[in-house]
Amino acid sequence: MAGAVRERRDTTKMTEAWDDQLLWYARAVRAMRAKPETKPTSWIFQANIHGTPQGEPSDNPEWNNCPHGGWFFLPWHRAYILCFEEIVRHVVKDELGGPDDWALPYWNYTRVTNGDPNSPESQACRRLPPEFLTPDWPDGDGANPLFLAPPDRDKDAAAKLSIQWPEVNPHLAMQAPHFTGVTQFGSEDTGGELMHFPNGGTGLLEEQPHNHIHGFVGGVMGDFASPRDPVFWLHHANIDRLWSAWRTNPDHKNPTDADWLGFTHHFRDAQGNRVGFKSQDLVDEQQLGYRYESLTEGVGLKPPERLVAMLAVGADPPPQTVVATTGPTGPTDLGEESVTVPLSPEPAAETSALTEAASPETPSRAILTIADVRADTPPGTNYRVYLGARPDHEEDLDPEGPYFIGHIHFFGAVGGDNAHHHGHGGPGLTFKFDITDQLTELRRMGRWDGEGIPPVVVTPAPLGPPPDAAGLEAGTGSVMPTVPPGSRPRIGSVSLMTTEP
Repeated sequence: MAGAVRERRDTTKMTEAWDDQLLWYARAVRAMRAKPETKPTSWIFQANIHGTPQGEPSDNPEWNNCPHGGWFFLPWHRAYILCFEEIVRHVVKDELGGPDDWALPYWNYTRVTNGDPNSPESQACRRLPPEFLTPDWPDGDGANPLFLAPPDRDKDAAAKLSIQWPEVNPHLAMQAPHFTGVTQFGSEDTGGELMHFPNGGTGLLEEQPHNHIHGFVGGVMGDFASPRDPVFWLHHANIDRLWSAWRTNPDHKNPTDADWLGFTHHFRDAQGNRVGFKSQDLVDEQQLGYRYESLTEGVGLKPPERLVAMLAVGADPPPQTVVATTGPTGPTDLGEESVTVPLSPEPAAETSALTEAASPETPSRAILTIADVRADTPPGTNYRVYLGARPDHEEDLDPEGPYFIGHIHFFGAVGGDNAHHHGHGGPGLTFKFDITDQLTELRRMGRWDGEGIPPVVVTPAPLGPPPDAAGLEAGTGSVMPTVPPGSRPRIGSVSLMTTEP
C-alpha cells in the first residue's frame, strides 16, 4: 500500500455532477456486486466483514467483526476502508481500465459554509450526495449502483432532506483532550478485545456524528450490514478524517498502551490475500498512502456553554441513589410525535436528594439513565431528549435551549427484544446524561421549584432547516421524520439517580 500519496476529496466541494472519483466508484461497485460473495474482493464479502444482515448465515470467522463502543473503533475502521479503497482502485485500474490514482472520497456532512450551519450551502452538505439520490447514470439510464430506494434507505433521507446541525456537530469530540476515558474522543479502554454494542464506553466521535448519520440514512445503514450501502464508505472516510483532524492538535495523543498499539486487525488486500495491521501502524494516514483535501473544514462549531456531554456507557461512577424511575410499566414506544415519560419518585428516596444535587454548593450530581433502547427495524431517525420541556411549546424543543440534554440513537440496537446477532443489538443500548446543570437552570428560570420530578420528553430529531417565525407561519422549515411501519423504536426504562456527596 506504499507509494504515491493519494488525495481523498470532499464530495460537498465537487462542482461537477458525477465527478470522476464518484463515477469510477459507481462502476467499481457494479463490478464488485457481480462477484460471488465467497470471493474476498466481492462487494458482499467486504460488507460482511463488518456485519451480516439479521437471519443470514454468518459462519465465516472473518465476518461480523466490527468493533463499536470500544477503543479499537477508529483503527479497525481505518484499516477496513484502507483495504476496501485498495480493492476498488484495483478494480478501477485493472478491470475497468481507469486511472491508477483513484482514492475514496469523503462525505463532509460536518462542513459549514460562511460560518452559518443553517445556510442553504451548509444544509446541502448534510443531505446525501446527489449521485446517491438518483436511480440513473449520467446518461439517463437506470441501475445506478450508488442509489438505494426505501426501505433500503430511509424515505426522508432519500427524499433529499438534510439532517440538522445539532445532530452532526462534532465540536465536543474534537475538543476532547484525551483519546481514552469517560466522555473522551475515542472511548473507554476495552483491553485486548474487539467490543460490540452495548459493552464498553462509546467515544464522543462515535456517538456524534458517526451513530447519528447511520440513524439518519437508515435502511441498510441502520444496522451492522451498513457497508452494503455505498455511502457507508464515504461516511467512514469522514469519520477517519476527523480522527486525523483531532490529531493536528499537538496536545491530542493516541493511546500508548501496549494492548492498543500491538493489537492486529485482519482484512483482505486487492488480491484477496489476508493482511494484518497493528494499531500502531495506523496512526498516520500519509504513511498509509493517502491524505485528505482538508483537515480544517467541517471540524465543528462551539455549542452553547449550557449543553452537557453524554456520559460514557461503562464509566465507573461514584455511588448512586435511585430517586425516580418509570417503574414496572414496560417499554415506552416512540414514533413520529413527542412522547412524555413521567418519572415516579422512589418511596425510599430522600425527597431532598434531587434538590441538593441541583445546588451549585454541593458536589452531588444528578444522572438520567435511559436503558434498553432498541427497535425492530431501523427507524430512520435519532431522538432528542429534554428535561422539563412542554412538548406543545416549540421554543422548549430547541436543542440549544435549557431543556435539551442529549440524543439517543438505534445504531446497534435493531433486531427485537430477543435478538442477539454476533454480539449486536442484543440487550439494547444504554445512555446516561449528567442533568445537574439543567436542573439548576430550571430552578433559576422558575420552571421547577425543587419538588417533584420534571418529566422527560423524547422527540424525533427534525429534518431540514430549523423553522424561523415566517417558516412556522407558512408551515415550512423543519419536519419530523417518518418512522417505517414495524420499526417500533422504544426505550425500556428511565431512571434518575443522584451521586453521593
